[in-house]
Amino acid sequence: MNIKRQSKGLMSTAIALMSMALVISLSSCSLLSPSTTTSSASSTAEKNITTQKPTVTTATKAPKAANPLTGDGDIAVGSSVRPVAIMIGNNDYSRPQIGIDKADMYVEAETEGGITRIMAVFSGQSRLPNQIGPIRSARTPFIKIAESVDAIYCHAGGSTTAKKMLGSAEVGNIDALHGVNNSAFWRDPKLKSTKGLEYSMMTSRDKLNVRIKAFKFHTDFKKPSPFKFGDSNKGSGAGKNVQVRLSALQTVSFKYDSVSALYFKSNGTISGGSAHKTNDGITLTATSIIIMYDNKYSENERTIGFDLEGGTGLLASEGTSRQIRWSRTKGSLNFTEYNGTALTLKVGKPYICLTDKSNASKTVVS
Repeated sequence: MNIKRQSKGLMSTAIALMSMALVISLSSCSLLSPSTTTSSASSTAEKNITTQKPTVTTATKAPKAANPLTGDGDIAVGSSVRPVAIMIGNNDYSRPQIGIDKADMYVEAETEGGITRIMAVFSGQSRLPNQIGPIRSARTPFIKIAESVDAIYCHAGGSTTAKKMLGSAEVGNIDALHGVNNSAFWRDPKLKSTKGLEYSMMTSRDKLNVRIKAFKFHTDFKKPSPFKFGDSNKGSGAGKNVQVRLSALQTVSFKYDSVSALYFKSNGTISGGSAHKTNDGITLTATSIIIMYDNKYSENERTIGFDLEGGTGLLASEGTSRQIRWSRTKGSLNFTEYNGTALTLKVGKPYICLTDKSNASKTVVS
């Protein structure tokens, strides 16, 4: 009887232990389930983060319009593109000039006594530099070319013939020596003391823009660009080195650099010239060199004129050269191949050398 009672006790104890084990097991499952779910969700989230591609924001560039003098797409849409042509001195007292490396086109020609001047031409008011000079007087050959490209023409006085021509020329005339324009120009004290009064006249973009606005000059380009542009314009002749005789006193030369695809200008011969540098030490460069041969004549005992109606010339581009033709009227300046077909320039700055046709035989290309 004691044995039976003991067996019942043992069985009761075993059942109790099994019940407790079952409860503990169920509790463990209950405790593990949330942890497993969280771990799974965390893993999925990490996977989504890892595979999601980052968003890249690209800045939108402002659209640009073609530069009528260089063909480059570097003019802000809506900006004035009427050329602004500025007369720059080019004798020893005038050099080194200030700001002319920013020009879009150059025209160099004899003015008097073998001395040349440069007309620095900018494609619109926004292209003008903060300072440019020294500004010199007007001369008829430059007025004629400025008129052909619809330019606003800036100068400091002028020869008798130039002043007369300005009375009827189709240009926007801004004369630094005319009282109303005094606010657009100034005499640089350092240049005045070191170079002399006539080599000290300066102007700037902001000051000229005020005068252009006050005169109510039109600011769109009403005449055709003198050039058509393309990607390449190689000739069949030599053209890595170009030497041009502009007068008895002035010879200029250009050397082609194949890395930059630019011609670097020197005053003097190919072998003995010195780099034409601005006041900032920047050498003048151009993509195309255009020589215009024309009939030169004496306007009076001092100043030189050119017919500027038409003639032959030479184009140097991409280290090559070839003969071309040109023509000019009040309404246009035009260049063609020698056979009369349209001429295409490589995109970039042109440097025009205007010289007497007798100097054609003295042009050196190699």
